[in-house]
Amino acid sequence: MTRGCWSACHGGQPSTAHYLTSQGADINRTGHDGLTPLDIALNSEDAELDDWLTAAGAHGAGEIPPG
Repeated sequence: MTRGCWSACHGGQPSTAHYLTSQGADINRTGHDGLTPLDIALNSEDAELDDWLTAAGAHGAGEIPPG
């Protein structure tokens, strides 16, 4: 589910990301490229996704403690 949320953010599918997050997906999980969904939104300049993720408590990869 979390991988699906990350993929939805990467693929520009915010409604899918919203749904998966409502079902428990971790919005702070980094993907294979080391990016979180928020990093993806910022890199793609997707303001809607960025705003939603920020409001939902998402963090960039640099803000997440290792471990």
